[in-house]
Amino acid sequence: MLSAAPTAGLTAVKVGAAWRAASGFAHGRYWPNLRASQPRAAIPGADGVHTVALVIDEDQHRPLAEYCHTMLNRLQEHYAARAQAR
Repeated sequence: MLSAAPTAGLTAVKVGAAWRAASGFAHGRYWPNLRASQPRAAIPGADGVHTVALVIDEDQHRPLAEYCHTMLNRLQEHYAARAQAR
């Protein structure tokens, strides 16, 4: 992905950072929850401890979605070009 980003007109460092944050969030890592999330709700527990519901921050999610869209479009272009060359 990082080597393909420049050929799609994207910055590899930005794509990699967005991907790592979203991947960490999706796989339950704690650091993206601190860096790339927004709290949505606080639920009080019986023992006085609150559970905080987090979602990925829209400011983090939108660039990742745009990077993925650009990369998939570029992949489709290459696939079509190779299919026609055969």
